[in-house]
Amino acid sequence: MKKLFVLLLAIVQFSFFTGCAPLYEIRGESPLLDANLTRFLHQWREDTVRPIAEGDYANIYLRGNGAKGKTLALTFDDSPDENNTDKVLDILKHYGIKASFFMIGSPMVESNATVTKRAFDEGHLVLNHSFNHPHFTKLTHEEITQELQTASARIENVTGCAPRFFRPPYGAINQQVMDTLNAQGYITLLWSLDSLDWAIKDKDAIIENVTTHIQPGDILLMHSSRSNHASVEALPQIIERLQNRGYRFQRLDEMLEMKAYR
Repeated sequence: MKKLFVLLLAIVQFSFFTGCAPLYEIRGESPLLDANLTRFLHQWREDTVRPIAEGDYANIYLRGNGAKGKTLALTFDDSPDENNTDKVLDILKHYGIKASFFMIGSPMVESNATVTKRAFDEGHLVLNHSFNHPHFTKLTHEEITQELQTASARIENVTGCAPRFFRPPYGAINQQVMDTLNAQGYITLLWSLDSLDWAIKDKDAIIENVTTHIQPGDILLMHSSRSNHASVEALPQIIERLQNRGYRFQRLDEMLEMKAYR
């Protein structure tokens, strides 16, 4: 009961002082999701957010400070893919926007290493998303450490920088995962708005979800892997609609005022 009171108090206080969405909340809805997936998402979000709000997890963020105005961080998971990641980079270059890419280490070879280097050279963040994209909650401490270190080494080999920011695949975290991440010196980044591009293969539905639920300070989750064609198609309209409403796009290090690399 005491922890529930603390959680409710934190939500009320943040909403009151910023006039924005609560600090501890993950949003994103679509009528195209079936009932079972919708229930799963709601339960996963509740289970994920509660220990963050109650202070059981340290060095983890869902969003930036909405009181700083209409800013948001555009983030892409599951890169690199020489096809869709290149297309995303072309779009971002056209609009003059910098984003944050959480990349998987194992595919980062040959043409995928080239697109990784391109993302870094064009001013985007290239960040750790594990080496093989497993569920971290199913791994041992040693296996988690191996995933982190091998991915970081691959990224550093390509870009020259070792990431400090990490996003767990599937957003899968528990106390052991967080303790291991903290011991390795990582800052964990989840998201406050899920574009649902991993589940919805309809660009109009993705656009509607993002532009309907966006709030100042959001960290927006999108993907740029081989299977995310609809996400790439939706991106230009998402950018234009949000810019027309006064939103500015920031990298995660700018939004959170933290160093992204070691």
